[in-house]
Amino acid sequence: MSLELFIATAISFLQGLVFLTGYISNNVFPQPLSEDDEAYYLRRLEQGDEEARNVLIEHNLRLVAHIINRISSQIKVH
Repeated sequence: MSLELFIATAISFLQGLVFLTGYISNNVFPQPLSEDDEAYYLRRLEQGDEEARNVLIEHNLRLVAHIINRISSQIKVH
């Protein structure tokens, strides 16, 4: 992979991360699941329930965005 392609890919990726973190301030993400609800969906996921998988992913997007925001604030793109 050429250096130019790598840099372009990295910048595109970081821009996507910044876009994703913008959702945090707008409270677009669903609220985190309660401990009981999370346990319920984890049990369903273990049984192969695709809907439970999706619910778990959707309700953890806030955490993912928070982590991305912390990482992206430490990285400076010139």
